[in-house]
Amino acid sequence: MYLLANLDEPDPTRAALLRSGLELLAERGYKGATTREIARRAGVSEVTLFRHYKNKQTLLSEAINRISPPVNQALFVPKGNLEADLLALLEAISGLLEFNKGFVVRLLPELMRHPELHPEGPAAGFAHTFAAAGGFFQRCQQMGLLRSDESPQQMVVAFVGPLVARVLLSGVWGLELPFDLKAHVRGFLEGRKNG
Repeated sequence: MYLLANLDEPDPTRAALLRSGLELLAERGYKGATTREIARRAGVSEVTLFRHYKNKQTLLSEAINRISPPVNQALFVPKGNLEADLLALLEAISGLLEFNKGFVVRLLPELMRHPELHPEGPAAGFAHTFAAAGGFFQRCQQMGLLRSDESPQQMVVAFVGPLVARVLLSGVWGLELPFDLKAHVRGFLEGRKNG
């Protein structure tokens, strides 16, 4: 479930450069992620890096856009038991965030400091996953399982937001807060579930 294991790049050299660039961006920041270090970590020469990418910004922008959360898309299809469906989805997202906690906590500030690294908006993989989660909640609304007075996108934020907050609080402040996934699902459904 490592975020960087799922980069959408068939060329192994480019994939290694993208992965190395993201790792160094998270570890050392934009200034510390030099092309020399990226190439060294990828196991290629700096000349090879420049054969593939015009500059560091181009490489890192592409790398950020290629991050795709490895969440099983089948989880975004309601199967009939809403509480069980939501718990399975939450467990997958929680596992992904926990496994990548350090990476996420270090990468987010760099993305905020350097918006030029993602000029087109969110990474396509994250946008796709967010849209799939929104689609899940929309289908649940269409099936009459959830109230329809709240947008599916707002439901995604309400559903996943506490997990992200927990990762940030533990990664930044060292607060290891317990989080009961089943209780969160029940609380999420309270007031949102039809019937």
